[in-house]
Amino acid sequence: MIIRGFAALVISAVLGIGTLVVVNNASNDANETAKEISRQSLEYQKQAMKDADAQSKAVQEGVNKSIEQAGKDAAANSKQIQDDVSAQIDAATDQIAAATK
Repeated sequence: MIIRGFAALVISAVLGIGTLVVVNNASNDANETAKEISRQSLEYQKQAMKDADAQSKAVQEGVNKSIEQAGKDAAANSKQIQDDVSAQIDAATDQIAAATK
């Protein structure tokens, strides 16, 4: 009887320790999985921030180029208008000179 009781106690202890080991391993695996998911999430966020920053810089460069081109176009148009006005004034001056001779 004592041997059966002792055997039952030993078997219970072995099962209990085995259960603890299995639960501990499962817990460790779950913790590692959670850490990996967190790491991947942070890596994704980091990459998303880099992409957003690159897109923002590209948009800003495009805007700067557009502004620069608009300034050049405005200067060229202004020069053309001034040249046209000067040509008209010269033509009018020539007509007045011809009419007063």
